[in-house]
Amino acid sequence: MNQMEKAFNKAKKLISKSQNILVLLHEFPDGDTIASSIALYLFLRRVEKKVDLAVKGEIPDYFKFLTAPYLIKNDFLLGDYDLIIAVDCGDSKRTGFPMRIENIARSKPIINIDHHSSNNLKKHAKINLVDEKAAAAAEVIFKFFKYLDIKIESRMATYILAAIYYDTGGFQHSNVTSDTLNIASECLKRGARVGLIADNVVNSRSSSGLKLWGMVLTRMKIKNKIALSYLSHDDILLSGAKSEDAAGVVNLMNSLPEAKVAILFVYTPDDKIKASLRTEEDNIDVSRLARLFGGGGHKKAAGFTLDGDLAVLFKK
Repeated sequence: MNQMEKAFNKAKKLISKSQNILVLLHEFPDGDTIASSIALYLFLRRVEKKVDLAVKGEIPDYFKFLTAPYLIKNDFLLGDYDLIIAVDCGDSKRTGFPMRIENIARSKPIINIDHHSSNNLKKHAKINLVDEKAAAAAEVIFKFFKYLDIKIESRMATYILAAIYYDTGGFQHSNVTSDTLNIASECLKRGARVGLIADNVVNSRSSSGLKLWGMVLTRMKIKNKIALSYLSHDDILLSGAKSEDAAGVVNLMNSLPEAKVAILFVYTPDDKIKASLRTEEDNIDVSRLARLFGGGGHKKAAGFTLDGDLAVLFKK
C-alpha cells in the first residue's frame, strides 16, 4: 500500500465515523473547487451523511449549470460539524476563513484534498490527500472514489470531468498528464456530458463579459516579456459585468508569443486587488512570485490578493 492509499484508507475511516460534514470550497471559486466539491457531496449523501457546501463569495454565473444556487452556503458554524473537508484550497487563507480553520483544527479533524505545491493546510489537516502532479483536485477525488470501489454514475462523472476540463483549459495546458486523459476517458465511459461542459465553460460568455475582456486586451502592455493588464471598479460597472467574468482572459494574454508571463490585476467586490499569473515556460515558476505576496498556486498558474491602488501600478 503506497502513501496515497494509506491516506485514502484513513480518510475512509474518518468519513465513516463522521455524521455532519462540511465541504469547504476556496474563495473566488473556480470550476475545479466547485465541481470537485459537488462530486464529493454526491458521494457523501449516498453514504447517508449530512453534508453542507460552503464558500466565501458567490458562484460565477457560468458555473451555475453545475449546481442550484441554493446548494452552496456563504457562511456556517464550524461547531455544527464533526468533520471539515477542504477542496482545492491550497492554504488556509484561500478558504476565505483562515482564522476559523486554524482554530478549529485544534479540536476537529480536517481532510485536505488538493493538488497545489504550496499548501499550508497540510500542517492543520488530520489527513492530506494531496497530489502535486494532478492537474486538478478532481483527479484526487476520482482516485479516492476508485479506491473506495464506488459506482461513479453519469452525474458524478460530469462533475469530475468539468473540474478537469476547467483546470486544464480544455486539455490545452501543460499540466495535462496521461493520468488526466485516462481519468477523462473513464468519466466519458460513465456518461460524462462533455458537450454540456464545453458549452458552459467556454461558450457561455455574456456580452458584458466580452466587453470586460475587450477592456483588458485594449489596455494590455508588454514589458520585459511580461503581459500586464488590469480592471478597475469603473470598468466592471461600465461593462455591466462582474469581476469573475474576467476569468479566462489571462490565459488569452498568456498566448502571446512575445510574452513569457501574463499578469492580470482585478478589483474584487470587497475592495481587494486579485492578481492572476500565468506562464507556459518550463523555466519560470510564477508560484514563487505569488508566494512573495502571500499567495500561491502552481508553477505555471498562480495568484495572490493584496490591498492597494491600481492607479499606482498603472500610471497613465
